[in-house]
Amino acid sequence: MRRNDRFYLHLLEEAQSADREHRLKALEDLSKHEYLDLVEAQFLLDRLNSTSSEREQLALLELMSQIEAALPIDALMAILEDWESSGVFLRMEIAHILAMKKAEEALDLYLRILLDAREHPWLRETMTGDLALWGDYVSRELLLTLLADPQSAVCTAALEVLREWPSQTIPLEIVLPYCKHEKKYVREEAIKTLTETKQPVAIDPILIALHDPEPEVRAAASHACMSLVEWFPDLVPLELLLAALHDSYAAVREDVLDAFGRIPLRIPVEPVIAALTDPVSYVRCAAVETLGLMNERVPFSVYPVLQKMSGSDDSAHVRLRATRTLLLLHGLDPPPLTLPVIDIT
Repeated sequence: MRRNDRFYLHLLEEAQSADREHRLKALEDLSKHEYLDLVEAQFLLDRLNSTSSEREQLALLELMSQIEAALPIDALMAILEDWESSGVFLRMEIAHILAMKKAEEALDLYLRILLDAREHPWLRETMTGDLALWGDYVSRELLLTLLADPQSAVCTAALEVLREWPSQTIPLEIVLPYCKHEKKYVREEAIKTLTETKQPVAIDPILIALHDPEPEVRAAASHACMSLVEWFPDLVPLELLLAALHDSYAAVREDVLDAFGRIPLRIPVEPVIAALTDPVSYVRCAAVETLGLMNERVPFSVYPVLQKMSGSDDSAHVRLRATRTLLLLHGLDPPPLTLPVIDIT
């Protein structure tokens, strides 16, 4: 691209328009029309310093993260450090860009703000979640420190980062206590992290979480069971999963059926057949697909039920899957699954 490109020059003018919507559209077009090799960081910084609109600030920073020119790291650090006049969302986005770029000169400031308990919890949560972007710049000890942070949102973000570690390096003894944390979203993230360890010792805490009072935690546990039945087929008691088929939370019922689909020769057929009448369409979808994997174990009496579902179920997704399962049960190869597109315009 050339700097004297007429449309590029027009967009630069529009980006300085008195009309904010024009400015936002110009920023969008600068990225869309592949001018990223021309846009200057100083131009974006000047525009950033000239607006108080959060939408525009975020749009400018999004474009800044994409351009090829070197970023004004010192200026961005100054904004990040200025907690009195810089809004929290602006600081969150700048911290994210610094992490994306692995701006080594900004690391000390980044960590100082991250570990400052007086800082906004949203900012500290975002910065913790972005630690994975820094790679080897961040020590293991720092992440373990953040796991013990009094701010539960920071703790949760640290658990998410921990999941990115190689499975054999995730410290089980540190993660396990968080499965009993008072905050439901910490328990949820602990279950997800525990799953990534891929170790048999994780089985019991995950199965216990199937009885958690909070549905999101139970859903994390049921989702983990899809992997557990494959990794440790002889260690996961099927009766616990069968009981979870009656959970009040539909996502749990769906996950259990999907887990059954991974061990179709070991599970009873009747509970899967019963799930064909579930009031939630995506649970019915899971039941239909699991039956398709059970082949000759499916009794002929179920065929008319699937036939009816293929033509009259109120969900197009269920109708498609019922048709495919019938073809499979008859020994035919169904065509690729093409899901209906919903036009929301």
